[in-house]
Amino acid sequence: MPNHSPSTAASARPIKVLHVCETAMGGVGTYQRNLVGMEGVEQRFLVPSCHREMFDGIGGVLSYLMTRRGAPGSLAMIRHLLKTVAEDRPDIVMAHSTLALLALAALRLRHPALPSIYCPHGWAAASYAPGSLGALTIRRLEGRLSGVADRVVNVSEHDLQLARSLGYRGTHIVIENAVPPPVPDASAARFVEAREALHLLFVGRFDRQKGLDILLEAFAMARESRPDLHLHLIGAPVRGGSAPNLAPGVTRIGWVRPDEIDSWYRSADALVVPSRWEGLPLVIPEALRNGTPVLAARRSGMERLISEGRSGFSFDLRAENLARLLSRLEKTQLNAMRPACAALYRSRFAIERLHEEMGALYRQLV
Repeated sequence: MPNHSPSTAASARPIKVLHVCETAMGGVGTYQRNLVGMEGVEQRFLVPSCHREMFDGIGGVLSYLMTRRGAPGSLAMIRHLLKTVAEDRPDIVMAHSTLALLALAALRLRHPALPSIYCPHGWAAASYAPGSLGALTIRRLEGRLSGVADRVVNVSEHDLQLARSLGYRGTHIVIENAVPPPVPDASAARFVEAREALHLLFVGRFDRQKGLDILLEAFAMARESRPDLHLHLIGAPVRGGSAPNLAPGVTRIGWVRPDEIDSWYRSADALVVPSRWEGLPLVIPEALRNGTPVLAARRSGMERLISEGRSGFSFDLRAENLARLLSRLEKTQLNAMRPACAALYRSRFAIERLHEEMGALYRQLV
């Protein structure tokens, strides 16, 4: 699709990219933060005002008032996107997550020549039971509207294969998630006073998708024979949700600052990812960059993000299966995996690779 501005202007200045989303919490906001610093690219971010704190310390952040999600929030997003495009004249608009497709469709009607990218961050259809009314509805929405974008960026090979199997429209590519290197002063001494225990870490929302309920059941089963196991929960319930009852050996930490998370990963013996569905969860490369092995559910292709027995283990997502895995863990074996974990991060999930591939895509479109 032709560029809406002269090619000479595009080559004489940085490429202006405007990102838009209906939610910036969790991985969607972190992903956008990770795009900051790309050479030759000027990034701006249009986000709900209630999520602006995800971008603290970053310039170029615009916000719109969203009183509640659903139709009112989507209309506010669309209105502010069209206004911002008219004022800022970006070279590319990149929309993030499902409801941002509505804004992308409105943008295409108003500015048909403006290049656009869509990133689902995991297809919403994966969260519904096959054949259910919800699955059919969301498949129609994201399957048809994804075709309005010039490119659809899937964050994992699994997402690409899912889109193809469902017949989703659009030109689909894969640019795997990546994360920056760990902070230089990350400590491995969070649990120095309990160094004999085997410390497991969970990072994420306390909701059905993330599978904390399965992990807590499995942990209680495993701890009957392994009282040395300790589970640390970083995260919180979703808005309106309730905190789970915690068994002995489980500690709730809450959310931690971005500059603190590496110390938690680095101090843990392993990260557990029991999600029912995902795109490419950023917690996996975040753990690997700190040399921390990952225990990943065999869902959404997560088992293909690690090397079995070298940088972690995978398991079928049932409490009894996870309990068996937890009960067999040994600190010495997990510690021996740490160099391979760090090497996997550097070879596959380093931020430089993401910036290079995304920059190449931007240049193709302008």
